[in-house]
Amino acid sequence: MSSEIENEVLTEFKHIARPLMELGLYDSTREFIKDVTSELIRHKIEIYQKQLKAFEQKYRISFNAFSKKLEKGASITEEDEWMEWEAAKNMLKAWKQAAKEIGISA
Repeated sequence: MSSEIENEVLTEFKHIARPLMELGLYDSTREFIKDVTSELIRHKIEIYQKQLKAFEQKYRISFNAFSKKLEKGASITEEDEWMEWEAAKNMLKAWKQAAKEIGISA
């Protein structure tokens, strides 16, 4: 990220955090950013977990079992849903890794 963009982002965060700090909800911009980031990551994890659960309930099998089933032939709808299911699995993994890297429980 360029220095100009970094400064713009930091200025924006400070602007957003200021009223919350004045209300005593946060002690610093850093604390605000960490809290907002943590909540975003938890929210994303929840979204992808719900998507995976919905696919498992719809098909009543795991992703791996669904994948094996499609090897024998699949409709366009099944292939589309397989891609969405795989994307949700991958995104869940990525957001969980992000949580781990910044040290939050997810």
